[in-house]
Amino acid sequence: LTELSLRWCKSRSLVTTTLVGHSNLKQLDQSIQYMTKTKDLPEDILWEIDRVHMKNRLPIFSNSEVGRDWFGSGAIGEMIP
Repeated sequence: LTELSLRWCKSRSLVTTTLVGHSNLKQLDQSIQYMTKTKDLPEDILWEIDRVHMKNRLPIFSNSEVGRDWFGSGAIGEMIP
């Protein structure tokens, strides 16, 4: 989970700073290793992270109908009665 989180932050062009916390030097070494990897996360992993986010953000903006074909257009959010 740590590697996924740090590499996701690294893959986002608008994220300029990533805050990390460590309890020991081994954790620090692991985080440095993750952040210095040159290979990006696969596109399918990045897509799944975005899809989970769209389904689970604030309830007024969530949408259970976000499919693999969602490209940032169309309905976002549930209908307000």
